Amino acid sequence: MPQKTNLNINPYYDDFDINKNFYRVLFKPGYPVQSRELTTLQSILQNQVESFGSHIFKEGSMVIPGSITFDDKYYSVKINAEHLGLDVSLYIDKLIGIRVEGQNSGVTAVIKNYSLPSNDNVEEVTLYVKYTSAGSDFETTEFEDGELLILLDGIQYGNTSINVGDTIATLIDTGSCTTGSAVGLSAGVYFIRGTFVNVPNSLIVLEPYSNTPTYRVGLNILEEIVTSNDDPSLNDNARGFSNYAAPGADRLKISTVLAKKSINDFDDKNL
Repeated sequence: MPQKTNLNINPYYDDFDINKNFYRVLFKPGYPVQSRELTTLQSILQNQVESFGSHIFKEGSMVIPGSITFDDKYYSVKINAEHLGLDVSLYIDKLIGIRVEGQNSGVTAVIKNYSLPSNDNVEEVTLYVKYTSAGSDFETTEFEDGELLILLDGIQYGNTSINVGDTIATLIDTGSCTTGSAVGLSAGVYFIRGTFVNVPNSLIVLEPYSNTPTYRVGLNILEEIVTSNDDPSLNDNARGFSNYAAPGADRLKISTVLAKKSINDFDDKNL
């Protein structure tokens, strides 16, 4: 499947037509180079790449793994929205990768991710953790309802420091610990819309409080034209010349986002 973005428009005028069987743009001395010829030149080469790629790979094929993982032990911990009078959302993003310990249970864990009720369709502010050691009784394997979480690694947000040994959250009083599920995608190269696209490390939570989810999971594909107004690095970088920092050529960007859909949702126009 070729790209969906139409570039045969102002100001690009990419008039590449596969049916004309043009395979080279032959520039000539004494004739000005047209911007559409430079753009069409890329389309000719891209068509060659797409033709070869389509022979070897199916649309969406993994080229350089990249691996897909399903985690049915994505442990979730519901916490109160405020701690010691502070909204935990002020520093919650700084907690990713940080070790914590239950004050009563002695259970330790690493915080992997979080969800907020405002935008993630969860009941409470939720931390996702990987437990690293059992409790003080050597039997307890998860935090206790209502207990405080103690930092084992210090963090800083803004001009404020929270030190090792300080508490950073309080679990809700009942039903605070459940088992959720997530799917992850390791970084790799995928054959998407006739192009070999770099896909970053990605992870999405399928169900925050259940490890028996039912979803279709795939990559949402976004094509966009990026200008120097969007990305200043596209300005001319030739220091010492009169055109330094002048607006440069636009770019066609293809990016992906790991996403989940209802098992009965087959509207895949962006997949």
